[in-house]
Amino acid sequence: MSSLYELQAPTEWAAPPEVWSSSSLDEVGACPRRWQLLRSRWGDYQRFPVRPHPAAIEGQIVHDALDRLARACGERGNPAFGTAAFSEAAGEADFFGGFSKAVADWQQRLARHPRPGPPFRLRTTPQELANRAVRLFREQYRPGAGDGRTAASVGSGPVELAGLLRARGALSEVKLRHPTLAFLGVLDRVQLTGEGVEVVDFKSGKASEKHRTQLMRYALLWWRVTGETPARVTAQYLDGPQSWDVGEAALIEAEGALTEAIAALTDHLTGRPASARPGPGCAWCPVRARCDDGWALGEENARSEGRGDAELTVVGQPGPHGFLGRDRSGGEVAVVHEAAVAPLVPAVGVGQVVRVVDGVRKEKGKELEIRAWTEVYLACSDPR
Repeated sequence: MSSLYELQAPTEWAAPPEVWSSSSLDEVGACPRRWQLLRSRWGDYQRFPVRPHPAAIEGQIVHDALDRLARACGERGNPAFGTAAFSEAAGEADFFGGFSKAVADWQQRLARHPRPGPPFRLRTTPQELANRAVRLFREQYRPGAGDGRTAASVGSGPVELAGLLRARGALSEVKLRHPTLAFLGVLDRVQLTGEGVEVVDFKSGKASEKHRTQLMRYALLWWRVTGETPARVTAQYLDGPQSWDVGEAALIEAEGALTEAIAALTDHLTGRPASARPGPGCAWCPVRARCDDGWALGEENARSEGRGDAELTVVGQPGPHGFLGRDRSGGEVAVVHEAAVAPLVPAVGVGQVVRVVDGVRKEKGKELEIRAWTEVYLACSDPR
């Protein structure tokens, strides 16, 4: 492949997962083509080299820290602020120290990133990110929402899980694989209650139906591996738990749905390319320029919202500061850029079709400015 900015097919298409997880089912279910394009090989790159945005990275650092702290607090029964148990949870989660480590790691990764463009760096300090996370945590956290029993970690080796649970009362990080389906999950916590076995997952975000589906899949794993039917599953959010009863009929239903989902999504991923599911997420998809179905919808939404995604045919001889293009509605658009940005813009000629991603619209859409972070993809060499 000569360039990532020539819209060719991958040099090697990604195969369906050998073993599915709940997150991979959700990701492929949202859009098989996006999952496939992101994981295909592109020349020297084993996966598509997504160029992350600093704001998104900072949000992920905060989210990961909240997840670690939510899990550590949940395993201790959500202790109150200032207690020894809370301090122990924060230490185990490496809550405060983790921000410096995460920022340092990301700065190194951004410096080595293969995509051209501005030298992205995180501008927010670890302390500022920690303060942001603390504010979010304090807004959502409700102490005393759990039972406080200490859980014991369980590795992936063969163990008598049911007997181990009865002996210890609670287990954490239980890695299980379905005996006949290509599905694996890591259960945050399994504990004994007065009603029976409870499967718990710790969440730092908002309640979602996806969480219930995930937990039912985890309950299914426990049932198939141990033979014991969990009494309920619980999503432990920072502001309290949400539980659902479990019965054998519900588990059989979940297993049927899981079987169908794995078969259907595996089939979707055998396409070259896989089927697309255009929707609101197309506007921010990192591989949208390579997806005709998603691009059409995303470009339309971008135009109505004033964002700078546009497919253009070059109709005027390019100069040192840009070129004249015609959009798919027939309107002329002046594509402009400063001299310092010119090395980042691929050479184009009259008749070339380009897809501009993350430009800046001006003059009521009649001008499109290419900035340092904008990317210009070569779609084809013939006008439409």
